[in-house]
Amino acid sequence: MKKYLRLLVILALLPFLWEGVEGKTHEKEEERIESLDDLEFIEMLYSVDTDSGWGLIQKFQAKEGKNRLLNGKYNPTGECKVEAFRNKEVLLITIPAHLLFEPNDTELRGGAGEYLAPLKRYLKDPDMFRVLLVMHTDNTGSVEYRDRLTYDRVNSVFDWFEDSGADTRYLFSYAMGDDMPLKPNDSLENRRQNRRLEVYLVPGTKMVNQAKKGRIAF
Repeated sequence: MKKYLRLLVILALLPFLWEGVEGKTHEKEEERIESLDDLEFIEMLYSVDTDSGWGLIQKFQAKEGKNRLLNGKYNPTGECKVEAFRNKEVLLITIPAHLLFEPNDTELRGGAGEYLAPLKRYLKDPDMFRVLLVMHTDNTGSVEYRDRLTYDRVNSVFDWFEDSGADTRYLFSYAMGDDMPLKPNDSLENRRQNRRLEVYLVPGTKMVNQAKKGRIAF
């Protein structure tokens, strides 16, 4: 009789025990991969080998860039740019810094979220994309100032995604200072172009695995 009662208690508790296991598994899945945070920008850019699926990834990225990004907030009539990068497997979005920040400021300006919101799409399916936020500035001010400015600005952008509820496990931020100018810093216009946020949409392991099977579903 005691064994029977014990069995009934166990059966009654099973849903709660299973819920606890599921909760722990879900919690583990949501952990950020620390080893990826240790990668430098270039290492992260090439962190996933597209291998035999590169042709399909190329086509998928071209369609995504044309149909989704260029037809949306980053249309050709605006100041932002959308380009194919790294053998056309990566999409590169360039957002001028003045659309996101006031001069010398590190807090996002009002309306900056309009330029960031379309990118949340690429974080909803973990490791479908690895999204790289790369902040640049011109050569005005000391090296320490430039490095700190881009560091604080890119962290403000990262925090915006986190605060808006986006899954940031595969969102990575890099502060480049003035190390990668688009133009020589010899005019006001050139310096303006050098102050920018670059967002790289890099194929993740999930996209590569789908491409190997012959179909990318996103």
